[in-house]
Amino acid sequence: MKKKIVDPIKKFGERIYSASKINSPFLLALCIGLLLGAACGNGSSPTLADLPKQKLPITERNFFIGLVPNPAHAPNSSFDDILNAYEEAGKIAEICMIWVAQQGIGQFILLKQNQVITGVRVYGLKPFLTLNFATIKQGPNGLEYVIDAPDGLTPSLADSGFREAWKNEAQNIAQEFRPEYLSLGNEINDYFYLHPEDLDDYLSLVAETYSAIKQVSPDTKVLVVFAYNHLIENNQWGLFQKFNDKIDLIGLTTYPYQKFTTPDLIPDDYYSKLNQYVTKPIAFTEIGWSSSGTNSEKVQASFLTKFLELTKGLNMEMVNWLFLHETSLSGLPAHISNPEVTTIALKKADGSKKEIYDLWVELKGLK
Repeated sequence: MKKKIVDPIKKFGERIYSASKINSPFLLALCIGLLLGAACGNGSSPTLADLPKQKLPITERNFFIGLVPNPAHAPNSSFDDILNAYEEAGKIAEICMIWVAQQGIGQFILLKQNQVITGVRVYGLKPFLTLNFATIKQGPNGLEYVIDAPDGLTPSLADSGFREAWKNEAQNIAQEFRPEYLSLGNEINDYFYLHPEDLDDYLSLVAETYSAIKQVSPDTKVLVVFAYNHLIENNQWGLFQKFNDKIDLIGLTTYPYQKFTTPDLIPDDYYSKLNQYVTKPIAFTEIGWSSSGTNSEKVQASFLTKFLELTKGLNMEMVNWLFLHETSLSGLPAHISNPEVTTIALKKADGSKKEIYDLWVELKGLK
């Protein structure tokens, strides 16, 4: 049986190896998000010592769990490291977050070439794809958050050519791969905080694209993802109402360590207040707590238990930890990000388990 599992992956060879180099584009977007919230941390002194061994606060779960199956030994990961990461993800998770170099128009062709979705499914994982409409670029006056349009298209959500191309991209992805989950934008509230004038055009584009996806892949669950930290800080609660009737799920990323020095400082209603605004099931597409800086592995593990306690009353579709392995930053992300983001992982870069790992495996075992 093992040979039947490994051979389809190895058949893709360097294609999957290249596809698995997901960290750079994903970490750039992630680091920008963390950078936007970096100045908002709570000044209280952390309590790191004497934390008890963590126990899950739940005995059953009705949501999926997932992660990014990034390999060990980054940035010098071997092909075997890639295979091992996907195989391990299949054992400890159910959803695989897929990030490739091109996250906007052009992603469809790249996904066909690298066949990473086929590889993910070999290990029984449900693929989660994201089609972004905007990207972060270095402009003449610094970093800019702009519409991601290929050459020949006007970078505007109001432009008919861009809208048609983006909608077709989503429909082609849905028809070819039938992904279980397709997000139409990651941490979109950050973009619309800077460009509120584009929101109405995006809302209509999401509605049109949702219909196009359902025509070819009715079982694909469509969502958009919000950065929960910034949504709270910028009082963007009203955005939820605008999307509740246009998508299947509300997606959220959450990194409370940016705001609170220990998980115990997270207010009891930090997540439960979502029930006042959200009528759709919630997909926590990224959660995490650093284990470096003023934090520790014990604190990181305690966040997972705190999160599960505070979200008991929510209708959750999924909970995804950020990384499988600690990773590294290079290029622009390395210049703008605190390196502790790279430690939001279940395992160290050398492949050894962190304290949170066994807790996560226990969570996987719940039915």
